[in-house]
Amino acid sequence: MITEVELKFLILSDDVSERIKQLLTSHQIPYQHNVRKLHNCYFDTPDLKLRALDCGLRIRQYETHLEQTIKTSGKVLGGLHQRPEYNITVEHNFPDLSLFPNSIWPDDANVEAIQRELTSLFSTNFQRETWLVDIEGSKIEMALDQGEILSDGRQEAINEIELELVEGDVSALYNLATLLFSQLSLRAGIHSKAARGYRLFADKPFNYSVALFFSDDNTQNNTQQWFIAALSHYLQQLQLATESYLTNRKLSALMQMVEILSIIRHGFWLYDEIITEHSKEIRRELSHFIQLFAWVDSAIYLKEVMNKTGNYRKKLEYSQQLIEQLKLEKRRFPDAEMVSELLHSERFNQLQMRLLQLILNDDPSKAFLPVAQPSLLPFAREQMNKSLTELHVAIEAIDPTDAEQFLDKRKVLHRCLLTGNWFGHLFDQQHRHHFRVPWLDMQQGLSELQSLWIIKQQLEKLADDNNESVVKVITWQQRKVENLLVALSHTKDAALSLPAYWQN
Repeated sequence: MITEVELKFLILSDDVSERIKQLLTSHQIPYQHNVRKLHNCYFDTPDLKLRALDCGLRIRQYETHLEQTIKTSGKVLGGLHQRPEYNITVEHNFPDLSLFPNSIWPDDANVEAIQRELTSLFSTNFQRETWLVDIEGSKIEMALDQGEILSDGRQEAINEIELELVEGDVSALYNLATLLFSQLSLRAGIHSKAARGYRLFADKPFNYSVALFFSDDNTQNNTQQWFIAALSHYLQQLQLATESYLTNRKLSALMQMVEILSIIRHGFWLYDEIITEHSKEIRRELSHFIQLFAWVDSAIYLKEVMNKTGNYRKKLEYSQQLIEQLKLEKRRFPDAEMVSELLHSERFNQLQMRLLQLILNDDPSKAFLPVAQPSLLPFAREQMNKSLTELHVAIEAIDPTDAEQFLDKRKVLHRCLLTGNWFGHLFDQQHRHHFRVPWLDMQQGLSELQSLWIIKQQLEKLADDNNESVVKVITWQQRKVENLLVALSHTKDAALSLPAYWQN
């Protein structure tokens, strides 16, 4: 049995092989080069019993050699895959489960029954070009795989690169990946070929649902462990949201990705007094990307305003000039290809790699100052009290008739809710839900108010045109804002009256 430790990346660039050779040569990194064709057939029962055990079973053929492999349960984080696997040379192209050690199976697994039901589900055929690299006293196999996954007439392209630690220190793996980022447009590969094959076999899309709340029952009231475990969770969610956007190109998915960047950065702010300068550098990088994606918020609001089936479009059609003005505004935003380039960029990959290294580093001094660490629950209560006090001070003085004052408080409300994302699950969930409902209602109301404010801003550009159609839209917009401000004031009062659930 061996445990694979490998980084996997999906590739956007062309001429990958040549670029890799140039990179290794320019950095005087010695390597052994090889190219071979691989055919892999994956097996399971019709009702996916092996999948239920988190096992992947295949027969691999290259030239005349046949190898039977099973990969058992492992973990994936930040594109780093760690999974035990068992490889056995065989003479036939159908698996024999009895060749594997009995110890790999759960006690209640009926291996004989699984063997009887095995059938081929999908195959992968690809060219593997490898460079066995000597770097920093370690050996790493860099494999470029290009080909396809096939299942029942359906197919999906394979274009990925894997870095597998053969021997040595995992830091060499990170450093080689960093060199690749400087030459290739990459993104973390969060799905194995087997996982993609199972999806193709089922003919269903991946489920990219994102979990914005963090919980962990294994931190034992340790503040540092909570921080690292939360970073691990949110790095996974960031890469899920990134993959979701690149799959469907929806602004809502991109907005989720930006929200997760904000949650991660907020965690660094919550821990500001006990983290190192190295950690604060990562926070600054997070701020850089949040700022780059600041336009997404406005794009979402504008899309809602322009939606032909939305709440506003019928009224906006009173003025064709306004429609044209909004379309012009929409064209100012980056297109999907520009976003894709950014998500495959060296700097975005470096950010994720730095987060991954911080999470996996056994030395806490990389992330935390050498000071006494507070206990988790008191620390969480203190941070949540600070966030709530800041929010109360900000909104108690709002003039209920002033829309701009409400809009100015969106960020402080957002920060308070993000603190709940980090620590809310430490406390009673029913009380937490009851407390958050009016604040979330206010956040939704402020989003609607922002949409109406976009309309107002565009109407002001048409102020010289006093025709009847524009006047109708102005009157409608003003009435909508007035009604919404009344509702927001009631919601604010209800939210302010609730006791903090973390004090119960």
